[in-house]
Amino acid sequence: MADDLCSPPAPARRTFLIEAQAGADVVLRVLGPFAVQDVDILTMEASRDLGRISIRIEAGGLAEAAAQGLADRLRAMPAVTGVGLGWRVGA
Repeated sequence: MADDLCSPPAPARRTFLIEAQAGADVVLRVLGPFAVQDVDILTMEASRDLGRISIRIEAGGLAEAAAQGLADRLRAMPAVTGVGLGWRVGA
């Protein structure tokens, strides 16, 4: 498969889907790596159900490598149980 079929055209919005154990400060902890990399968060949604938190963050201005690195940092967090990463063409 050609690389241009796997990579989003620029500019792209990166979407992070994060599942974590419920906790008082989990959302703030998850946002920390975004702040450190000075990521432009465009939208954020969080919902809590049965002791788990689902967080959806859409970010702009992130290159593919930076987005992958951020996803790796999120996966390494103790409270995080899963991270998905996608993209869509920016509006």
